[in-house]
Amino acid sequence: MFDGYKWDLQAGEQSTISNQIVILGEDTLHELSDSAVSLYHETIEMEKALKNNFDLVLEIGISEKMAKALCDCTYNPNEHIRLMRFDFHPTTTGWQISEVNSDVPAGYPESSILPRLAQKYFNNYIQCGDFGSTLANEITKLVPAKSTIAYLHDTHTVEDYQIMHFMGDLLEQQGFHSLYIDPSHIKWDENAKALNVDAIIRYFPVEWLEYKKNMNWLNFINTKTPSCNHPIALLTQSKRLPLVWNQLGVDIPYWKKLLPKTANPLASSNQCQKQGWILKPAFGRVGEGINIPNTLSKSENQKIQKTAGEYPLQWVSQKMFDSVPIEGLHLNLGVFVINGQFAGMYARASKLPKIDSTAIEMPVLYERTV
Repeated sequence: MFDGYKWDLQAGEQSTISNQIVILGEDTLHELSDSAVSLYHETIEMEKALKNNFDLVLEIGISEKMAKALCDCTYNPNEHIRLMRFDFHPTTTGWQISEVNSDVPAGYPESSILPRLAQKYFNNYIQCGDFGSTLANEITKLVPAKSTIAYLHDTHTVEDYQIMHFMGDLLEQQGFHSLYIDPSHIKWDENAKALNVDAIIRYFPVEWLEYKKNMNWLNFINTKTPSCNHPIALLTQSKRLPLVWNQLGVDIPYWKKLLPKTANPLASSNQCQKQGWILKPAFGRVGEGINIPNTLSKSENQKIQKTAGEYPLQWVSQKMFDSVPIEGLHLNLGVFVINGQFAGMYARASKLPKIDSTAIEMPVLYERTV
């Protein structure tokens, strides 16, 4: 538990760690990793296009103040680290994705330590990349040795702290110093450079920054301090992104192939619901607020539909794919990409076709062919 940064192994009465592992064929590993890297580059291009189009940024559900700040900021990608996680699902039509976690994806130790532990018991099966080592390597390229790194997280939760502590311990082994703090603890100079901090690793959603008291969140957007991720990531975090695809002037064949059809919730009638359309919050995380049939009560479904009708700019409607259960479990493979390179993966699984906070986590290995 402690060596694996899984300090709380329970979700209700259920363990969050599976007693099974996922084994991929080498061809499947390459298919997933290559697709994720292609999706990453397409996402970066959409990000660039959105930054120059304030009206479209408003359309995907970002507040006017935040949209203006992101569109007006000076952002040099070479000064920051870009991290994304794409969620793949086995379906009746092959692999499909449900979303990109473009801002603050979870799964750091799960895609680094869990497969390393599992690999000891399976000869000829190999870990699929190593998230922690990849991110640490990118940090060392960007900031000098013995630098101080601030790990920003919600300091009220153990789950967020353990994720940040994993990276902190890893980088401390290379001589870096760690600060585990709330975003409001950072002080800035007049040029938006963090004081006494050489790099920022943020595990705190960008949209939350806007509502923090006693803090100038604009400094995070205009920062001269190397960050992972820079708040620009919010532009492609919204699940309403597909609604503006055709207005961006960007070629995105992998996104259009792998993501189910998406529509404005106002266009989603009761008939669409019967035909397998679901509602998702634009900035939802961990499966929250998604009304997949047979995974929630009638009252929960009614509440979601009512809220989506009242606040359509914060919701999206999406055609539901047919998830194929493997040995009775629906799988979600989270595939990481850091600065354009494949950086590992882990799996979450559920008996229901919705992967949420009650899902169990599984290491992923692949069978290497000689």
